[in-house]
Amino acid sequence: MHDECEKKAVVRTRRRVTVAAASALLTMVALAGCAATSGGDASPTPANSPSASSSTVQMPPPTPDPLIIPGCERLLPLASAKSLFSDATEAFGEEDSAPFRDHEIPEVEVVASNAAVAKYCIWGVPNSDGGFSLTVGSITDTDAANLSAALLSAGYLSATSGTATTFENSSEGELGSIALTHYLVGDVWIFVHGTSTYLTTEVADSALAEIRAANPDRSL
Repeated sequence: MHDECEKKAVVRTRRRVTVAAASALLTMVALAGCAATSGGDASPTPANSPSASSSTVQMPPPTPDPLIIPGCERLLPLASAKSLFSDATEAFGEEDSAPFRDHEIPEVEVVASNAAVAKYCIWGVPNSDGGFSLTVGSITDTDAANLSAALLSAGYLSATSGTATTFENSSEGELGSIALTHYLVGDVWIFVHGTSTYLTTEVADSALAEIRAANPDRSL
């Protein structure tokens, strides 16, 4: 009888252990299912995308200051004019424009009329036909290209030194020798009408030196 009671007690204990183990196993399975479900719903962390602010912004090139053309006395001092032409040389006038005269080909007149800023200077001997003139003006790339082609077609001799391209021509007129010299330097046009190539070249060189000094921001 005593042994029978002990056997029944052991069976009941085993049943409790089995039920407890099964209950624990079910609890673990349920927790694992929750964990799996929770992990499946989670969104992946997005990768960092390039910031729009990191892109390079193209800035426009700086606009140069307006072209400065000094006065005639600075472009060619009277003392220099006298030494180049005659001791009796005087300054006859100064204009803030490019005149439509002394132009032997149409393209020169176009350049003169389109110049946004210009200076015209004239020197000579009073009561005589002797004299020479200097015209300085701004010029566009298109006008410079057209003028270059026209001067070459007209028989001008051309040479390039550094940033300056020169065009020269000389002939004999009713009143004597005529020399015409054009300089193209960047956005600057220099035109000298005189009596010899030596004179016109010296005047153009003097004007170019003063224009460069007055416009240090330009690569002239």
